[in-house]
Amino acid sequence: MPFEDAESQPEFVPTQAPAAVSDFGPSAMESRESRSSEWPVATVATFLYARLHNFAAACQAMSATELTAFVNDVRHMLSDAVVKLGGEIAQRRPDSILAVFSNAPEARKPDHAQRGLHAAILAVHEAVQLATRIGAQPDMASLPPLTLAVGVHLGAADVTPRANGAKGMVTAVGEAVELARLLEVTATDLHWSIATSAATSLAAAGRAEKGRIGSLGLPDESFIDIVEVTGLVPRRGSQTPPRMFELLRDSIAANQQWRKRSTGGASVTSPAAAIHPGSHLLVEGYRVLRKIGEGGMASIFLAEAGDGGPPQVLKVVRMDASANNDSLQRFIQEFALLEQVSHPNVARIFRQDFSLGHAYIAMEYFPSGDLAARLRRPLDARTAIDYLKQTAAGLGAIHAVGIVHRDLKPDNLMLRQDGSLALADFGVAKQVSMLITDTGDGDIVGTPYYLSPEQATGQPVDARCDLYSLGVMAYEMLTGRKPYHANTAQELLSRHVNDPVPVLGAPHEHLQPVLERMMAKDRDQRYPSASALLDDLQQRGI
Repeated sequence: MPFEDAESQPEFVPTQAPAAVSDFGPSAMESRESRSSEWPVATVATFLYARLHNFAAACQAMSATELTAFVNDVRHMLSDAVVKLGGEIAQRRPDSILAVFSNAPEARKPDHAQRGLHAAILAVHEAVQLATRIGAQPDMASLPPLTLAVGVHLGAADVTPRANGAKGMVTAVGEAVELARLLEVTATDLHWSIATSAATSLAAAGRAEKGRIGSLGLPDESFIDIVEVTGLVPRRGSQTPPRMFELLRDSIAANQQWRKRSTGGASVTSPAAAIHPGSHLLVEGYRVLRKIGEGGMASIFLAEAGDGGPPQVLKVVRMDASANNDSLQRFIQEFALLEQVSHPNVARIFRQDFSLGHAYIAMEYFPSGDLAARLRRPLDARTAIDYLKQTAAGLGAIHAVGIVHRDLKPDNLMLRQDGSLALADFGVAKQVSMLITDTGDGDIVGTPYYLSPEQATGQPVDARCDLYSLGVMAYEMLTGRKPYHANTAQELLSRHVNDPVPVLGAPHEHLQPVLERMMAKDRDQRYPSASALLDDLQQRGI
């Protein structure tokens, strides 16, 4: 086994095949010998769950003699690093292992997180050596490669010695065990070799190299931060040649590349995921901070990107058999539309991607909230006109690339801390070149208080419907009330179609001609574009 743990000696010597266990390092030996024979309930320890993928396919292709040797090799590959580093085996199956790493209660510097991650790294290296040998056999060349996925988590669980007194065998049950299993599933789906919780990585005190990050949703709607393990960091004073550490990194990278290649790059959930049906969100590259909202089709989370920078908003929609395909299509389309626009009055969008069972969009975070919240307090005329101009500028930018928002309202206008405003929530936006249809019998896309007459009557729309909605908002910003009210949505739609344009009282009479053009029932009487509206405001000295 490629390991010597004394700080003054080489730490490991990677081999080309699993080797017999020999010579415990001091840290592992001391923790094993000083441990009491009776384990306390709710032991705080590090739990490792590892599973060899494509094991069954390899077994089916072997003769009886080959199979016996192969199963024995896999057993050594899964167990040797655990035993070498002072771990206890809680469950061992032909293709998987659950192990526990702990310290005696009186240990001054608990190192079980370090040993658990170290064992995971060594196991991946040995798995790659085994996969290389098996893959070189002519009868195995066409089979998917053997790959190892490992989850490592530090937490509390009930750990007790085996009733039959089997040496080095324990029983482990509890939340920390289930999280280790879930992290193995996560590693599989993200094509990582080793996934660990951020707390475990921190407790390892820099012993394991970190790669990508992510967030994992749990059944209780909380999150844990997860970290990819990419290599082993030398101990202080280590005399191990640097090339040995490079071999471990190479093995970890090769393992995940083989995994990716065997699945065509797609996430393929382990059967073990069925144990965790409540794990509802898995996003790579982000640390989810908290949930901040729930929309008709999307959950909204505040998150930090792994590469730093200000917080971002993740809009996440679930993809499953019960999901509304039209809603999902509009959600994905939102990114395709916004990606075309770069304007200070349009929300910035950073990324669109797919995670396990979800699609998500990462976009700009607006800590100052939306215009709807701001309208709960009266606006002065100057601020109202400024918001009108900024919204028109944003509309001009999206209209220039053929996008009609179709759901312009104060809730979809976001405020930055510097006072600037940005269009957001393009979930029902359409490109003019696309065929525009209703979402279903009797369904109307848009918000009735701000809907244009042509939308209310189900007619095709163009950019001028957004100008009508902006006119409704302009009236509300100037007066503090909406222009039309009704007891039912249908009555409200009728008022948009048939009622006259509302009249602005003092001191806003000079804006009535502008409002008449924005809210004209006949769209041919409206401003032909947002830029024409801005030009008119400028000519009027507004």
